[in-house]
Amino acid sequence: MIESVVEAWLDIVHGKVAGDVVASIDALLSDDVVFYSPVVFTPQKGKAVTKLYLAAAGASLAGESSDAPRDGGDDGNGGGFRYTKKILSGNQAMLEFETSVAGKYVNGVDIIECDDSGKIVEFRVMIRPLQAINMVHAQMGAMLKQMQEGDAA
Repeated sequence: MIESVVEAWLDIVHGKVAGDVVASIDALLSDDVVFYSPVVFTPQKGKAVTKLYLAAAGASLAGESSDAPRDGGDDGNGGGFRYTKKILSGNQAMLEFETSVAGKYVNGVDIIECDDSGKIVEFRVMIRPLQAINMVHAQMGAMLKQMQEGDAA
C-alpha cells in the first residue's frame, strides 16, 4: 500500500502531476491526517492545515539550480530538492531529502504513514543541521503568511 502512496507523492514533488498540485495533495490525505512540523511544537491536525504546510514546504524547500547539494549528486532536478533514500515497510515510509536554500545545506526526512485505504494519516518532517532549521523556520513562516494572505484576497 505505501508503495503507491509514495509513488504518487514523488510524482507531486517532481512536478509530474498535471493540473492543481494542491488537489493532488488533497487526494492523498486522510481527513484526519496529522502533520508534525520540524519548527512547530504542536501537531497540526486535519487535511486543510496539512495541505497548507506541505504546499508551503514545497515552495520554501524547492532550492535553486545554483544551490546544488554538497555531495554534488543530481537526480535530474537541477540541484534543487531531491530525495536521496527511501525505506518502505508495511504502511510506513521514510524518505531522506536534501536541498540547498539561500546557500544553506538542508538535510531531512519525511516519515509518512498511510491507512489501509491508501490515505496518508501522518506526515512527519525532521530537518538538520541547526542552521537549516532556523532558515526553514523563517522561510516557512513567510511562505505561510503569504499563502494565507493570498487566500484572504
